[in-house]
Amino acid sequence: MTRQTRMFSQIPPRRAVAVLTLGLFGLVSMMGLLQVGPQPTPETVRAEGRIIDRVEIQGLRTVDEAYLQTVIRIQPGTPWRREEITAAVARLAETGKFEGNPYAEAREEDGKLVCVFVVQERPFVTEVTILGNEKFKTDELMKDIDLSVGSPISEFLLNQAKQVVERKYREAGYYHVAVDVDEGALRDEQRVIIRIAEGPRVKVRKILFEGNASFTPRRLREQIETTTYIWLLRTGAFDDETAQRDAAALKKYYVDRGYLNAQVGYRIDLAENQGDLTVTFQIDEGQQHLIKSIEYVGNRVYDNDRVSSIMTRTNVGKPIDADILKEDREKLVAAYGQEGYIYTEVTTTHVFDEEDGYVNLTIDVKEREQYRFGRVEVRGNRNTKDKVIRRELRFFPEELYNTTATKDAENRLVESRLFSEATITPQGELPGVRDALVEVAEAQTTTVLFGVGVTSNNGLVGSVTIENRNFDLFDWPRTAGQLFRGRAFKGAGQTLRLQLEPGTEVSRGRIDFREPYLLDQEIGLGLGAYVFERSREEYDEERLGFYTSLDRRFREGILKGWAAEAAFRFEYIDIGSVDWLAADEIKDDAGDSWLTSIKPSLVRDTTDSAWLPSKGYRFKTSYEQAGAMGGDYSFGKLMVEHDHYFTLHKDTFDRKHILHLGATGGQIFGDAPVFERFYGGGIGSIRGFEFRGISPRAGLRDDRVGGDFMLVTTAEYSFPIMGKVLRGVAFTDMGTVEDDFGMSDWRASVGIGARLYIKYFGPIPLAFDLAFPVTKNSDDDTQVFSFSFGTTF
Repeated sequence: MTRQTRMFSQIPPRRAVAVLTLGLFGLVSMMGLLQVGPQPTPETVRAEGRIIDRVEIQGLRTVDEAYLQTVIRIQPGTPWRREEITAAVARLAETGKFEGNPYAEAREEDGKLVCVFVVQERPFVTEVTILGNEKFKTDELMKDIDLSVGSPISEFLLNQAKQVVERKYREAGYYHVAVDVDEGALRDEQRVIIRIAEGPRVKVRKILFEGNASFTPRRLREQIETTTYIWLLRTGAFDDETAQRDAAALKKYYVDRGYLNAQVGYRIDLAENQGDLTVTFQIDEGQQHLIKSIEYVGNRVYDNDRVSSIMTRTNVGKPIDADILKEDREKLVAAYGQEGYIYTEVTTTHVFDEEDGYVNLTIDVKEREQYRFGRVEVRGNRNTKDKVIRRELRFFPEELYNTTATKDAENRLVESRLFSEATITPQGELPGVRDALVEVAEAQTTTVLFGVGVTSNNGLVGSVTIENRNFDLFDWPRTAGQLFRGRAFKGAGQTLRLQLEPGTEVSRGRIDFREPYLLDQEIGLGLGAYVFERSREEYDEERLGFYTSLDRRFREGILKGWAAEAAFRFEYIDIGSVDWLAADEIKDDAGDSWLTSIKPSLVRDTTDSAWLPSKGYRFKTSYEQAGAMGGDYSFGKLMVEHDHYFTLHKDTFDRKHILHLGATGGQIFGDAPVFERFYGGGIGSIRGFEFRGISPRAGLRDDRVGGDFMLVTTAEYSFPIMGKVLRGVAFTDMGTVEDDFGMSDWRASVGIGARLYIKYFGPIPLAFDLAFPVTKNSDDDTQVFSFSFGTTF
């Protein structure tokens, strides 16, 4: 023990605390670290309690003294009170009009006490001028900067104004911009003169990567915000802050894929014209780390083998990949969620192994309690009946709570297009039971559209459409007011659609009704009537028809996931304006006729979306027998369709790269009329050929008469271009249409296209395709560009 310590130990505890406190207080006071109000002067001390004769404020130049008198609230004739003077000084400081700290003095004049407040005014802006700006108007820049006449002059506000202007210019591509404030005018006259040297506009022409041995430049470009210049589409502006974020994003991309020591920087190279710029990201990948061991912690319901069988992509000897770990964690959480463990959490951590290039992985499972469904409560359905929502849930009280089932129900509710949003959340506090709260936001289900559309298949078409996707055939209005206010015929989830489409080549009108749950069963009923007119090169075709259909969806048993349908068709057909040189097959079908048919179908659909599927498949097979219920024709038509979708890659912005493989085949048995045979070409068939441009031909003019066998295949790669609005496609279509079963005249095309999604137009995109026939017949009709779009107004 030191001597000093012994000295303090000899002082009684209470006195020691007092001595220590006074010592620290004195030390802090000497250092100027403790200040309570204004520092008392001898005059201040002598003034305490005396009557104030006069109040003065010194140092004012522009601030109104009468205003400040209302702030300080010290009046002549009142006694001097140190606490009141201190409060007045604090109020002066809070006005923000003074630099430093205002203070108060007590002065003796002719034996009378004068209270003097001393201040130093902040300088205020007398004028704001912007010079040198050609790209942006002065008014536009003034809106962005926080400076105006009367604003206090401060380094912070001036620097902020400069940064705002620089940022605005750099975002527009003016990388060399320089912004300065005239110091002389500011000091002498309080005038803020901002001088801008814009410099040339810089465009990023190239983005390069150095050191990227493991990932392609295309994959790396998907991770960054900096883009190259494309006229009308992208400015190609360069910004250092964005480039820094890009370097960080690239580093994260590498680290997430096991390159734990990766480093990323960048450099810029300007062309001689100072306007074209190349950005090069310099990458030091380092070594990719592999998983040496996996330890499972906290899993009691599933043993290690079961967890490993669920997290199939996380294995010893594989790279440690953040995306794979996330995917496997979600799969494990979903597996627990299917068994009622709805609050399970799975986390992963890794530590570096002693052996270089390896990590040891720990998978920590917090299983928590198991739950069953309690009550199911539905909210948000103002117009839709409860049963319309509940029939899409497919889970019931007392079953094990299943989070996969609730997510599937949310998707079904949104896919029904009756609801714009649907969420199902567990509620309650009872042990082992959680109620399911179903909250929906009803979508706009009644639409009246007037529009015009154009396709390369059908020409110019006008459109008048009235549709109610939440129709109720039995909800009749009790008053005329209910009908006109839209409070009738709604809420049962039925669909009623009326459509009239007059056009230059095709005109049609139809009415369709569908009940998806007939008698509250998994049975759908469809009814419809239609009229159709089309002018073809070989003849004019008119149809008047009626159809009805019944379909059954299977949720259990050997046919689980399948749907069966039976459709009945009744048509009156008129083939007219047949030229005397037309082929005999066309002449044979000229005039009036009747056609009836029965068509059973079997369908299975596992896709994740009806509009932009990214995984799963659709399979449909059908056989239509014409003449089964009478009519002028007797033939059979067998169809098989299959479309499969794969997600190849998902980028940083959750946009998907999708591969679609499809095939459609058909065979006619018997003597079918020309208007029921197969034709190929156009959108939905083999692009690069005209609509119905692929067909067996007959007659003196080689008229298209259709075939009895058809096979069309497609492979299409779809990828994002701009946000979720614009996608690109690259495709190849192949197939044939023959007189009978065979593939003697094979056609093929390759092409590229674009899909533009406009929310106002609904989920169907505007499609533009360029396709080039690779293999064709000499009498085929080709068409390089095909398009399909519509608009409403």
